[in-house]
Amino acid sequence: MRKGRPSRRLLDLASRKRQPVPLESQPLEVLLYALFGNLQAARSIGQALGGDIRNIHGWDIRDLESLPGVGRGVIGKLAALVEIVRRLHQKKAT
Repeated sequence: MRKGRPSRRLLDLASRKRQPVPLESQPLEVLLYALFGNLQAARSIGQALGGDIRNIHGWDIRDLESLPGVGRGVIGKLAALVEIVRRLHQKKAT
């Protein structure tokens, strides 16, 4: 992972004309880096979750704050992401 403008780099790779790199092929750490803009936090969380975001259910989000590079801002972004995903999977009320 290169430092600097991770979300722009991710988008550039996915949208390039020759050999685009699909977002779904990117490792969790790369996606978290694009979301947080913090490489150390992305690596710490990615490793703690074993590279699979679905493992977040085994963690209390507040416990993640003890990981290197993970502060309240990163935890807030991660909590918002988890809530967005939860809402996406929630059945729509009729």
